[in-house]
Amino acid sequence: MTDTKQAEQELTVIRTIMEDSRKAVQDTGKHYIFWGILVSAALITNYILLNTASQGQYIGLMWFVLMVGGAIIDVIWGIRDEKKRRVHTFAGKILASLWIASGISMFMIGFLGPITGAYNSIFICPIISIVLGVAYFTSGAIQQIKWLQLISTFWWIGAIIMFVLPGRHVLLVFAFMLLTLEVLPGLIMYKKWKAHINTEITSA
Repeated sequence: MTDTKQAEQELTVIRTIMEDSRKAVQDTGKHYIFWGILVSAALITNYILLNTASQGQYIGLMWFVLMVGGAIIDVIWGIRDEKKRRVHTFAGKILASLWIASGISMFMIGFLGPITGAYNSIFICPIISIVLGVAYFTSGAIQQIKWLQLISTFWWIGAIIMFVLPGRHVLLVFAFMLLTLEVLPGLIMYKKWKAHINTEITSA
């Protein structure tokens, strides 16, 4: 009897998560747009600095300032959005936890790896691309958005290309990937979110 009750409880939790996912996570897409533009701009600047007389002596500082500053802005946005959110769901909490964990992981990959000499800094982009693939695939599953899951495939393909053909050009390749695989999906999400908000206002 105990096993049966436990199984029923587990099924109830699964149903709750699925119901949450269907009605819940109206992603504004703002975070995708913000990080996509910020990081792609930094990558292009990084590429330019590497090819100038400065020899990229300010690259590390630039990345640190941009990433810490970006994280602070992102956290402030997250707090504001959380206060405005009418419905708080378990699926929403899982989604937020996924991106927080992914962000921390990417920050560590971008700074700790090269500093400790674990790998060449040119491999930061493909490693982060793998992490983004996992994040997009899981995020799409949570929100039940198939096209978002499909995008993860392109993150992984891009990672393979950047691993196989390393070099300074990887910075531009990754910047292009961010603009097409992060900013563009963010704009699509933002448009859908706006339409959803306008529908709610009209029906109110």
